[in-house]
Amino acid sequence: MLSIYRTLVATFFTTVPLAIAQGNSLSVFPQTIFLPWIAPFSGPSTYTPSVRGSIFGTNFNFSIDTGSPGVLISSSLLLTVKLSSKNPTGWKFLDSSDILYNGRFVDLNITFCGSNGERAISRVPVLVVTSIVKCPGYDVFKGNGVCPPEKLERQWSQIRRTVLYMGVGFGRNVPGSGIPYGTPDHNPLINVIAPSKYKQLFLRQGYTISTKGVCLGLAGVNTNGVVWQKLEKMAGPDLRAWAPPLVSFTHDNSNNPVQAQALIDTGITQMYIQSTPGLPLPNVTTKDPSPLPGTITRVKSGTKLVFAFPDFKKGVAGYDFVVGDTAFPSQPRYVQPVTSGSGPFVNTGRNFLYGFSIVFDAIAGRFGFIFAQCK
Repeated sequence: MLSIYRTLVATFFTTVPLAIAQGNSLSVFPQTIFLPWIAPFSGPSTYTPSVRGSIFGTNFNFSIDTGSPGVLISSSLLLTVKLSSKNPTGWKFLDSSDILYNGRFVDLNITFCGSNGERAISRVPVLVVTSIVKCPGYDVFKGNGVCPPEKLERQWSQIRRTVLYMGVGFGRNVPGSGIPYGTPDHNPLINVIAPSKYKQLFLRQGYTISTKGVCLGLAGVNTNGVVWQKLEKMAGPDLRAWAPPLVSFTHDNSNNPVQAQALIDTGITQMYIQSTPGLPLPNVTTKDPSPLPGTITRVKSGTKLVFAFPDFKKGVAGYDFVVGDTAFPSQPRYVQPVTSGSGPFVNTGRNFLYGFSIVFDAIAGRFGFIFAQCK
């Protein structure tokens, strides 16, 4: 099945030498810290891949979610942190689960535990969570962290819950995202202040993510074979604020590609895909397996999907698969079409990592792919 990746990469081969040359410029940065996944990477697993770390000497397993930015930790897990009115209030809403988190921000040092005893310290505002409720229909534009009484799921919200969540995504702090504080200064993977084995910090802020783990810092050694897609600058004072990467896709050998935003989301195993009204994806309605009765829509098994990053004319990487082909390593658990939202997008899910490692250069504003066969 790897030939399915290779065929498309070969199609875009003319871009590879330039991309590799750009990647080699990172060789002047000698510092990287590798954070292995605690458990072996598993596509079918329902658990988000995690790395080891600590805060104030308390050890945590941090789930690494590229689908959103920012660190959330329940106040009950950080007993040494005392909140007051001086700490800014904050909230985060996850529309995939309808969960609304509220709390206060505290600037904290997070120590990552790497391989061979290496350590790296990152300092970011952490949302210390004091309230967790379920709020279907929460208004991400006007809600301001408040769940209206008529939308609150009281029975669910009365159960005591905790959260330990590390979002490391980018390009997500846009109106309607439910993530108003998703700015680069909240991303622990690009705010490293002290690597343990070096006297001075000389680290290119960025990271790679693969089926093996996370590598903090970019250098020639961990970007060999990378092909780059340039990112658009987002508004705001932080020069590391970049828009999501782009992707084009077609289905069933269509000659009309759809241009979309892309998200390689380590937090899920399924794929979400939104086309344009004029190019709907073949779909089928089935019984919803969740406890509540209802139906759910899936892209029809046997549909061929083809993806090119950023598009089919200037592509640097791509892949294709037939929905339902379980022999394909990057096959999502299922593919769900989306018809409401801000426009076309593709959330590949984490099984994408079986074909490519991903690279984010927070300084130069570029997103990279390393084909699995190039490692």
